[in-house]
Amino acid sequence: MLQIGMDGEAILASFSGALTIYEVAEYQQQLQQYPLEQEQLVIDLSAVDDIDTAGLQLLMVLRKSLGSRLTMRNHSPSVIELLDVYHLVPFFGDHIILSEH
Repeated sequence: MLQIGMDGEAILASFSGALTIYEVAEYQQQLQQYPLEQEQLVIDLSAVDDIDTAGLQLLMVLRKSLGSRLTMRNHSPSVIELLDVYHLVPFFGDHIILSEH
Protein backbone atom coordinates (compact mmCIF):
# COMPACT_ATOMS: atom_id res chain seq x y z
CA MET A 1 0.00 0.00 0.00
CA LEU A 2 1.12 3.56 -0.69
CA GLN A 3 -0.13 6.50 1.34
CA ILE A 4 0.72 9.97 0.09
CA GLY A 5 0.17 13.33 1.73
CA MET A 6 1.58 16.83 1.85
CA ASP A 7 3.48 18.43 4.71
CA GLY A 8 4.17 22.04 3.84
CA GLU A 9 6.27 21.91 0.69
CA ALA A 10 7.20 18.23 1.04
CA ILE A 11 5.35 15.25 -0.34
CA LEU A 12 5.29 12.41 2.18
CA ALA A 13 4.97 8.89 0.78
CA SER A 14 4.75 5.84 3.00
CA PHE A 15 5.05 2.36 1.51
CA SER A 16 3.77 -0.62 3.45
CA GLY A 17 3.56 -4.32 2.72
CA ALA A 18 4.98 -5.35 -0.63
CA LEU A 19 6.97 -3.16 -3.00
CA THR A 20 7.18 -5.65 -5.84
CA ILE A 21 6.47 -5.99 -9.54
CA TYR A 22 2.80 -6.48 -8.71
CA GLU A 23 2.42 -3.06 -7.08
CA VAL A 24 4.99 -0.82 -8.79
CA ALA A 25 2.88 0.28 -11.78
CA GLU A 26 0.05 1.37 -9.49
CA TYR A 27 2.49 3.21 -7.20
CA GLN A 28 4.02 5.02 -10.18
CA GLN A 29 0.57 6.22 -11.25
CA GLN A 30 -0.20 7.45 -7.74
CA LEU A 31 3.11 9.32 -7.49
CA GLN A 32 2.60 10.96 -10.90
CA GLN A 33 -0.42 12.80 -9.50
CA TYR A 34 1.93 14.98 -7.43
CA PRO A 35 4.31 17.73 -8.60
CA LEU A 36 7.46 15.70 -7.93
CA GLU A 37 9.61 17.93 -10.13
CA GLN A 38 8.86 20.92 -7.86
CA GLU A 39 8.68 19.46 -4.38
CA GLN A 40 10.78 17.53 -1.89
CA LEU A 41 9.72 13.86 -1.69
CA VAL A 42 10.18 12.03 1.61
CA ILE A 43 9.66 8.25 1.46
CA ASP A 44 9.14 6.19 4.60
CA LEU A 45 10.14 2.56 4.06
CA SER A 46 9.66 1.28 7.61
CA ALA A 47 6.65 -0.91 6.80
CA VAL A 48 8.00 -2.54 3.62
CA ASP A 49 8.13 -6.26 4.32
CA ASP A 50 8.82 -7.47 0.76
CA ILE A 51 10.76 -5.74 -2.00
CA ASP A 52 12.04 -7.09 -5.31
CA THR A 53 14.08 -5.64 -8.15
CA ALA A 54 11.03 -3.85 -9.59
CA GLY A 55 10.56 -2.03 -6.29
CA LEU A 56 14.25 -1.27 -6.20
CA GLN A 57 14.06 0.09 -9.77
CA LEU A 58 11.23 2.42 -8.76
CA LEU A 59 13.37 3.82 -5.94
CA MET A 60 16.35 4.14 -8.30
CA VAL A 61 14.30 6.03 -10.91
CA LEU A 62 13.04 8.39 -8.22
CA ARG A 63 16.60 8.98 -6.96
CA LYS A 64 17.90 9.55 -10.49
CA SER A 65 15.11 11.96 -11.46
CA LEU A 66 14.77 13.84 -8.15
CA GLY A 67 18.36 13.77 -6.90
CA SER A 68 18.68 15.54 -3.57
CA ARG A 69 14.94 16.31 -3.51
CA LEU A 70 14.37 12.65 -2.54
CA THR A 71 14.88 11.53 1.03
CA MET A 72 14.31 7.93 2.05
CA ARG A 73 14.06 7.15 5.75
CA ASN A 74 13.30 4.35 8.18
CA HIS A 75 14.53 1.61 5.85
CA SER A 76 13.01 -1.74 6.77
CA PRO A 77 15.23 -4.84 7.10
CA SER A 78 13.95 -6.08 3.71
CA VAL A 79 14.96 -2.84 2.00
CA ILE A 80 18.36 -2.75 3.70
CA GLU A 81 19.03 -6.36 2.73
CA LEU A 82 18.29 -5.71 -0.96
CA LEU A 83 20.35 -2.52 -1.02
CA ASP A 84 23.22 -4.43 0.56
CA VAL A 85 22.97 -7.38 -1.84
CA TYR A 86 23.21 -5.06 -4.86
CA HIS A 87 25.75 -2.73 -3.18
CA LEU A 88 23.47 0.26 -3.76
CA VAL A 89 23.76 2.03 -0.43
CA PRO A 90 26.24 4.56 -1.93
CA PHE A 91 23.95 5.14 -4.96
CA PHE A 92 21.13 6.32 -2.72
CA GLY A 93 23.36 8.20 -0.30
CA ASP A 94 20.87 7.93 2.55
CA HIS A 95 21.98 7.32 6.11
CA ILE A 96 21.58 3.55 6.46
CA ILE A 97 23.07 1.38 9.16
CA LEU A 98 23.79 -2.15 7.99
CA SER A 99 23.87 -4.82 10.67
CA GLU A 100 26.79 -7.21 10.83
CA HIS A 101 24.62 -10.36 11.03
